[in-house]
Amino acid sequence: MKHAALALALWMGAFAGACGSATPPPETAADKDDFDGETLPSEDKATAEAESAKPAKAEKTAEADEGEEHASPAKSTPIQATKFEADLKKIGINLKKIPALEKLPTAQKKKVMPLLQKALGYDTCEGCHAEGDFKKETRDMKVAREMWRNFVVPLRSESGGTLFCDSCHAGNEHVLNRKDKKALQAFMEEEYQNKLARANKEDMECGTCHGDAMETKIIEKLWNIPK
Repeated sequence: MKHAALALALWMGAFAGACGSATPPPETAADKDDFDGETLPSEDKATAEAESAKPAKAEKTAEADEGEEHASPAKSTPIQATKFEADLKKIGINLKKIPALEKLPTAQKKKVMPLLQKALGYDTCEGCHAEGDFKKETRDMKVAREMWRNFVVPLRSESGGTLFCDSCHAGNEHVLNRKDKKALQAFMEEEYQNKLARANKEDMECGTCHGDAMETKIIEKLWNIPK
């Protein structure tokens, strides 16, 4: 293996923060027609106004994106079985046959957002969305779509089990301790290479996420999402 730092940037950035609480409001006809998965539902307006009074999430700097040692957890988070599979099934989402995030029907997208928020440990929708403008395209929203497309959709546990955001994040935005590079290398070999598999049955290796050229800047170089 030329490079064992599998997914060094694997779970960087926000992974789809969500709108609303973990229990969505009853669905109405207006929901189906008006909610696009990125616009705040009208019936949640009062909640959104209350949330907007809270301090906004601090803007990430390029320096923080590069290192983020200050945000590193004490230990890297091991891969685990998702706790949301039953919740996803209730809203009609089968993780083994899941489409791209942006292709989910509006009603499903509205209900999956609180699960994304909980999986990442965000308190508000501003984990990914711009405060006061849920239609505004943000970097974190773009990253979230690619995380979903490149990891949730095509990857499985080594036994073939499904994965979701919480399989790596477990309620925390930051999941990798980058302070000890050798320890991180060993962790990625053990957790991401040895304990993950591909739905198409092909070999799971570093290049699965980093490409043949072993690009470590996945988000910027492979997904073309600038800082």
